[in-house]
Amino acid sequence: MSDKTTRSLILGLGQTGLSLFGYLRKLEKEPLIFDTRDDPPCRKELLKKSKNPLIISNHKEIAFDEIRSCYVSPGFEIGHEIIKKLNTNNIEILSDFDLFLKVHAKKSILVTGTNGKTSVVSLLQHVMKSLGLKVKSIGNNGFPVLDHIEERLDYFVIEVSSFQIERTKSLSSLISVLLNISPDHLDVHDSFEQYTEIKKRIFENSNFKIGPEGTGLDLDITMPKITDHEIYNQEAVKSILLKLGLKKRSIEEKILTFNPLPHRLEDISLNKNLTIINDSKSTNPHSLNAAINKYKDEKIILIVGGLKKDLSFRPLLEVLKKNTKKVFVYGADREKISNEIGELNPIVLESMTQAVKEAINYSTKNDLVLFSPGCSSFDEFQNYEERGFKFKELINKYVG
Repeated sequence: MSDKTTRSLILGLGQTGLSLFGYLRKLEKEPLIFDTRDDPPCRKELLKKSKNPLIISNHKEIAFDEIRSCYVSPGFEIGHEIIKKLNTNNIEILSDFDLFLKVHAKKSILVTGTNGKTSVVSLLQHVMKSLGLKVKSIGNNGFPVLDHIEERLDYFVIEVSSFQIERTKSLSSLISVLLNISPDHLDVHDSFEQYTEIKKRIFENSNFKIGPEGTGLDLDITMPKITDHEIYNQEAVKSILLKLGLKKRSIEEKILTFNPLPHRLEDISLNKNLTIINDSKSTNPHSLNAAINKYKDEKIILIVGGLKKDLSFRPLLEVLKKNTKKVFVYGADREKISNEIGELNPIVLESMTQAVKEAINYSTKNDLVLFSPGCSSFDEFQNYEERGFKFKELINKYVG
């Protein structure tokens, strides 16, 4: 490779891409950015870091013989033509996790799973901080790891998605945790089997492994089956912290002081006559099933909908028959969902606003309105948080 090969390439200008840019430019020549979008989400933030950043949208304009290494964002399409070009030119493709874990693997607790990741890392951070440890939860929860690589902490609690695992070449950790595996992101991954194998990589080069029953792997702790996912998450946290040498009684006391995160089975009731639950974080049928099980003794009026990511609601049919008073379906995949649960005679509406309004109108005293979409939010919203805030706004409008 020639002497002019001095620049790194970053694929994708989202939060991770911006973080990579800030970190790499401290170490070397300012990196090149590739993003096919007309207006990448972090362009404005990038311009605050660099007056004239090099952003290319056509991979044919890249001189690959001048690229030293490539760093890929978790949301970047793994099958893009530029990936093939990089491989053809023998250019190593890494992630921000590769850089971070090379420095902090011995202090890193990695947490993944289809559901519960953010709740667990948030609870871990709360308990550990409460017990006097210097710790921060980072990663897939919206805090790019490289933004914290220079911090001196006792531990880093890191939420890891399947996309981040797939794009990371070398995983390594003090403790690794796989909370659960159920079908998700099958619109991106080739199959559930591929998704499962990606998730299991969390255990690579880990000193201590915690996972659920049925993985077929040699684990240090196997988590028992617990239907209440809040209790399950708490047990996972206890397992991690007991391994770190903390006392069980102290852990349990601090768990009780934790305030649940918004949009996760969040009770936003405005009066005693009607219980209203905001579970906007529910982005797949598995998390919807967990919500139904939690409130199975109530008269549930359920609101579901959005983009269902090639996942079927049909396996939930019997659970919904048994535990719901009425189901309202909305969003881009409303007809597909309605067909899968047609025996329930769901009420089908175009938008979330319409669904919430009709569900409230349908409700009577002592009902429980459960907003647990079981789908991604991208048909109407930027993310599940925006969807959750919109739900709260609608409840204040129609109930308040």
